[in-house]
Amino acid sequence: MSGTLALVAEGLLTQTQEEVADELAERLRNVFGVNLNTSTSSIMGQLVNIVAELRAYDQQVLLAVYRSFDPNSAIGQALDRLCNLTGTIRKGPKSSIVSGLFTFSAAGSVSDGDIFRNADTNTVWRVVSGPYAVAGPGSVAGSLESVDAGALIAQANTNWTNVSVVPNLIGFTNPTDDAKLGRLEESDPGLRVRRQIEIFAQGSGPRAAIRAVVSKIDGANGTVDTVRVDHNPSLQPTDDEGIPFKAFRVSVETTPSPPPVALQDEICEAIFSVMGAGGFAYGTDYTRPVEDIEGEIEDVSFDLIDQVPIYVSVTISTAGTEQIVSPNLAAVAEDQILETAQSEFSRIGRDQLAGEYEAIVWALKQAGEIAGATDVIVQLSRTSLVGPFSDPLVLGRQERPNFDSVNIQVVVV
Repeated sequence: MSGTLALVAEGLLTQTQEEVADELAERLRNVFGVNLNTSTSSIMGQLVNIVAELRAYDQQVLLAVYRSFDPNSAIGQALDRLCNLTGTIRKGPKSSIVSGLFTFSAAGSVSDGDIFRNADTNTVWRVVSGPYAVAGPGSVAGSLESVDAGALIAQANTNWTNVSVVPNLIGFTNPTDDAKLGRLEESDPGLRVRRQIEIFAQGSGPRAAIRAVVSKIDGANGTVDTVRVDHNPSLQPTDDEGIPFKAFRVSVETTPSPPPVALQDEICEAIFSVMGAGGFAYGTDYTRPVEDIEGEIEDVSFDLIDQVPIYVSVTISTAGTEQIVSPNLAAVAEDQILETAQSEFSRIGRDQLAGEYEAIVWALKQAGEIAGATDVIVQLSRTSLVGPFSDPLVLGRQERPNFDSVNIQVVVV
């Protein structure tokens, strides 16, 4: 018995093309007799399958329309429309940004929109937040933004070439910092998850509510990339990080950074809108006045999340008779440590453990990507590759570990 097109408690049931064809053939035999030939080799069977294909396609369109009314199954613009009803807006794409130095042989300047090419990754970048100028020979700090959105890599000491013709410009270098990675447009699954968080945040207490409304900021004034909300519920005057009793400390990462005044105002207004009676927003980086419903002015504060450079010194011992897999044990280990650290160890407030880095090297050996390693020693520091070292390397609740390629060193002995 073929399936049927029906709306039931579980949802809309549709038919496959084969089920539609079986149903049509059965109806024809009921009218013209059981000996009617409806096989695919017959003329009637071919007509049945043509009609079945059209009806099955119509049902798929009907199913898509039905699903467009359910945020758990809607996609694309239909999901955007449903999310907009509850105030959740899909986050748009964002370009990667790299900071470095523009060097000139004489007086000169670069302007917004001037183009550079990353020769190592063959990606195109443009000058932003300019112009950057020097009065004579020398260098000036500035930034490039990737033309294409997404997490485009530009490690420290990347090779850059000038595409735009700029008088007296020698070139651009990023000697110390890797690029701050961008993102593609928020996916449908990611948007669904964030919608649920924002809807139920109001009933989950002020910390969740503050995080939800501040994380939604993404507009002409700038974007809030990350939010962390800490609270001191104890009866002590301040907790171990200086947060006063009953206060909330909101820490954010923004683009641009530092945030302009308009973005500061937007963040403070969002915090105040859901903070609740009796609480107050503590912070030491920014304070802005916010007007309440009765026209009274109150100060609201917040902090920026601190980027803490993490220095990773790795010493790999090898057996002299074992062959080291090409291209190079140290280079392979450095690349994998950087990739893993950025993806798995970069959460705000996450302590760093030497053993986790050692495990990365052993995993490479087990996978056959390197050979010859007999011992691995990892030392972690907040200040330099020569120490002082600490294990674990403890980070505060407001600190995010920042990994740059120049701060990771692998030595093979």
